[in-house]
Amino acid sequence: MKNGIDFVYEYSDLNVFHIRVQILTGKYAGIILEFGGSGIAQWEDKNVFNFDYILYQVPDQFHGPRLRTDGEFNEFLAYLLVDIIDYKNKNPAEEYKNLMQAASARGALQNTIKIDPKFYFKQVEIV
Repeated sequence: MKNGIDFVYEYSDLNVFHIRVQILTGKYAGIILEFGGSGIAQWEDKNVFNFDYILYQVPDQFHGPRLRTDGEFNEFLAYLLVDIIDYKNKNPAEEYKNLMQAASARGALQNTIKIDPKFYFKQVEIV
């Protein structure tokens, strides 16, 4: 899968250092999610790739809770995450610039992957 063609990603404007992804092509087109932590662990003498994600937008043809338990979908996400990591590693200058923007006081204010406003906290004015 190719960044900018099959998917786009950016740092989240909700969760610092999480990666928001919009899937553009294929069976899962239209899904928007965020990847959190990931890592490789050893379980029963096998290496296991673990990762967290939050689903923000799931097209009607999928049932969000059922999708999370779908082995094919989770395998797809594992390959997607590997492709994102690979892209980030091949474009270190761009990645550094994006990381610095996301880590700044202004954060990732120029996000282009939009999610439903219900996921954002409402700001309250303290008097």
